[in-house]
Amino acid sequence: MRRTLFVAAALLAAATVRAQPAQAIEGKWWKRPVVARELQLSADQTAALEKIFARSKPKLIDLRADLEKKQFEYEQAMQAEPADRKTVEAKIESRETARSALQKELAMMELDMKQVLTPEQRERLSRLREAARQTMRERRRRMRDEAPEEGTPPPQKPSR
Repeated sequence: MRRTLFVAAALLAAATVRAQPAQAIEGKWWKRPVVARELQLSADQTAALEKIFARSKPKLIDLRADLEKKQFEYEQAMQAEPADRKTVEAKIESRETARSALQKELAMMELDMKQVLTPEQRERLSRLREAARQTMRERRRRMRDEAPEEGTPPPQKPSR
């Protein structure tokens, strides 16, 4: 049972990651001390990044909500007995259109932000993101390798 839950959680996490751009450094990355220090961001750059984020955030909130709603509608259509193929297909199309709109807005925000950075800063940011992705891959690998097999009781901590 634990193995099944772990696999389900892993699949959900993978689906969530696919719904977002491949960025291991997300959110207000320019406010993270390590990132700001590594990129040597100026006050003007930080202000410009903040402005881009503030301009994009309301639309991103709406697009994420729309995607969540479309996902729910799809799940409801799939659970119907019997599930109507045309209805499910329409819900899939609607969901994927919403996902695409969100992806596009995220990509455009990222493009606007990249234009604030110098070529050297963009390269450093790319290296930081790749290092963060590698760290996440390693964590997932360790979690997968350490996950107990289905039917295997969880390891017991030694009592003192």
